[in-house]
Amino acid sequence: MTARYLAVKALMRQEQNGYANLVLDSELKACKPPLSPRDAAFASGIFYTVLERRSLLDWMLAQFSKRPLEKLDAPVRAILRAGLAQAKFMDVPLPAAVNESVKLAKAFGKTSAAGMVNAMLRRTAALDPKPEHWPDLEERLRIYYCLSQPIAALFAAQYPQDAEAMAAAFYQRRPTAIRVNPLRTTDEALTQTLQQEGHTVTAGPWPHCLLVMFNGNPAASKAFHAGQFHVQGLASQFAALCCDARPGMRVLDLCAAPGGKSLTIAEQMQDRGELFSGEAMTGRVKLLKQAFDRCGIERAKPYHGDATILNPAFGLGSFDRVLCDVPCSGLGVIGKKPDIREKTLDGIENLLLTQQKILQNGAKYLAPNGRLVYSTCTVNHHENEAQVRQFLQDNQDFSVIAPQIILSGMRVGEYGTLFLPHETSTDGFFAAILERQKNC
Repeated sequence: MTARYLAVKALMRQEQNGYANLVLDSELKACKPPLSPRDAAFASGIFYTVLERRSLLDWMLAQFSKRPLEKLDAPVRAILRAGLAQAKFMDVPLPAAVNESVKLAKAFGKTSAAGMVNAMLRRTAALDPKPEHWPDLEERLRIYYCLSQPIAALFAAQYPQDAEAMAAAFYQRRPTAIRVNPLRTTDEALTQTLQQEGHTVTAGPWPHCLLVMFNGNPAASKAFHAGQFHVQGLASQFAALCCDARPGMRVLDLCAAPGGKSLTIAEQMQDRGELFSGEAMTGRVKLLKQAFDRCGIERAKPYHGDATILNPAFGLGSFDRVLCDVPCSGLGVIGKKPDIREKTLDGIENLLLTQQKILQNGAKYLAPNGRLVYSTCTVNHHENEAQVRQFLQDNQDFSVIAPQIILSGMRVGEYGTLFLPHETSTDGFFAAILERQKNC
């Protein structure tokens, strides 16, 4: 099976079922014989480029299609998208993209469409769409920047001056941020180790943070297997560091999986004290345990639990620090998860209620003079500042504390700190530090 064939097969499944990561991973694992690492990376590149650019690819193809794209056979539609993505966004020479796409049409039993595939790809590849082709901001976000209509409308309404720059920033490729495990190594030693493995390493904005251009999968590094680091975005690190966890404290991470913030907190605590890391999905609790074991964390206790349900057995009012990294719409991590681009935002009201419940429960677990951190990986005002404003109205003994950690471009406001990708070169993110006022 060729990389292109696998990518088209995965695109067909994804269009029908969603779940981009699961679809691609299952196709790669099922491939016999397995693709080489290089071919697997190429297949992934095609798959994710199509997901990132699907609306624009479809607009280009529609200019020359005699039939609506949705009326084309699924394999032909996927082959056209994949071929055009290679030619326009992956630096694949047009003749190669066209010829291989024609072969794919035949391989998928669509020989009668081979001529059409050839002609359409050659014509559409000559197009050079620019953002100014769509004067209306919302339409430009939807077609050129490939965001669903609800997301485009939300960005245009909430960030009329920033929406386009933010949408463009989701396409930027940045170094991978990692968190050094000081229980296992030092910043200097890990830098040297990764450089010897062939990776490019620069210092991050704060201690124990490195920015790495990995030559391959970070999880393939020997240093990763030795528990010397974990991958964690800068904004995510910021939220964990805002907890200011210290050795000997009792700390609760209510929504912990996949575990990056819990690992950072445990390392801040020097693995001394108590850290409870909760996860509502049973299967992900095992992943937390594996992460702790790999990094030599012994004082963290992963558990299965729904953060929206208060558990008095933990001890109400007994935690020095509580982190509520709540489920959210994910609109800040579109660059990492391109399938989010097609979200409808249906059910957002239920999501807002879930966030409120978790934050209120977090406050009930908190000890006097403790610190509560609320965070999301979205830029939606209703999930961020509005939630904190409502919490403060309902809990007047709390106030927002300004962060001591600074990252260039972050917006520190009355209700928390906002990261916009085009200003901070990070994921879109929000975090608020909440403390009980000492005079209450």
